[in-house]
Amino acid sequence: MPWEIYLTIALLPGFFAGLFVAIGQVSGWAKLAQRFRADREPDEGVCFRCQDLRIGWFWNYSGGITYRVSPDGIYLATWPIFVGHAPLLIPWPEVELVDERPGRWFSVARIEVGLPPRTKLELPLRVIDAGRAWLQPADSTE
Repeated sequence: MPWEIYLTIALLPGFFAGLFVAIGQVSGWAKLAQRFRADREPDEGVCFRCQDLRIGWFWNYSGGITYRVSPDGIYLATWPIFVGHAPLLIPWPEVELVDERPGRWFSVARIEVGLPPRTKLELPLRVIDAGRAWLQPADSTE
């Protein structure tokens, strides 16, 4: 084989790793990781694998998210192939439910996370339903 093919094969993993890091930056995952990086997955709670997540307007992680809903908060992790996407643990006091609506295949919940500027997430409603006991009601004074 020509050397160009070997070079292409050698550079391809680096290209995709860089692409996934860029997606993490543009989507807002990296901004969330600055504040909510998880050092471990919670031991207890309900786990949802191969789920969807939309961050802001940009990126939809179709089937690439694992959620664990626990008393500590909502744990989010991507498939290992998503380089630059550290696992997150968003505590319940940081989660504000904006609305619930039917989606194309299943109902979704839109939430806002963190301090202003708040990050908008759209996730399966069943994830929020699993954590309703810990979800704080929206502050009516705002």
